[in-house]
Amino acid sequence: MASGDIVTRILILWLLGEQPLHGYRIQKILGAPQLAFWFRIEDASIYSMLRTLTKHGFARAEEDPQDGGGPRRTIYGITPAGRRELRRCLETAWRSLSAGRSPFSAALAAIDEFEAPEINALMTTRKAALEDRRTRLLAVERSAPSGLLARREAALLDAEISWIALEMAPRDHPS
Repeated sequence: MASGDIVTRILILWLLGEQPLHGYRIQKILGAPQLAFWFRIEDASIYSMLRTLTKHGFARAEEDPQDGGGPRRTIYGITPAGRRELRRCLETAWRSLSAGRSPFSAALAAIDEFEAPEINALMTTRKAALEDRRTRLLAVERSAPSGLLARREAALLDAEISWIALEMAPRDHPS
């Protein structure tokens, strides 16, 4: 399962574990600033994951008996198997280490495509983007789903900002 899939699976099962929800409500919760800052989940991924979870028995789908003339919606709830799947996914996430499959890691692998001045400009741009995210993190830190999440994100940003500063510092010897 791709890393994005496990993130989507965890978030949806977590939300369904709190209460049964419509797909649209899940979309709104995950799109709210409190979670969207931390996790970027495409709307189509939410509905695709809901179908997958239902197909595998991790969620149940029921028609919402609406009294009004609005559209009929499906309410999703977590099943006992879904609670076990959530725990399995959470434990997997705690044990897994990222294999460096980020676009930035791929760009670093192909760094020879750029000349030194271009690399410095790209590093400067990335550092500014990281510093901007760090500033935005401070603004939303209190609304983070978990203090651990906010502190880890801050530490990772600080570490990469420091790494860039070290890479851009003049060196007395070639590396």
